[in-house]
Amino acid sequence: MIDKYLFTDVRTCTFNFSNGEKAVVKPSRKKELVLVKIIPHTSKRNAFQETVISNYPDSKNVQELAKYSGYDCLKTFTRHFKKYFNQTPYQWMLDRKMEEVHHLVLESDLSISEIASVCGYKNLTHLVNAYTNRFGISPFKNRMQENKNAI
Repeated sequence: MIDKYLFTDVRTCTFNFSNGEKAVVKPSRKKELVLVKIIPHTSKRNAFQETVISNYPDSKNVQELAKYSGYDCLKTFTRHFKKYFNQTPYQWMLDRKMEEVHHLVLESDLSISEIASVCGYKNLTHLVNAYTNRFGISPFKNRMQENKNAI
């Protein structure tokens, strides 16, 4: 079971880990939104998968993900990635981004253009086309449909 929460006006968020470490997340003064995604740990993951998942939030593209994961050679990284994730790193990153967009469309009050900006899309049309191709419905219609079902 996956629980979803949306909090507004949060000043600080502290995560306490089972190994005793803590992480404090604070929004900067310039940024109004902090997006935190918690990926449950499973014992079936190996070191490569853990490294990729932990470096994903800081990576803007596959090249950065490979670099942050300790790979200078993109070909080698891609080969390992396909072995452990059964898809290309680009497709995997696109899937994660679409999950984030989908969650924001359905669970936030942000406009679709704000979501595009937060998720790194350079223009709204690109986001709408990618969303529609993935989910078979535009983000506008999907939000309206969900709001209608909630009533």
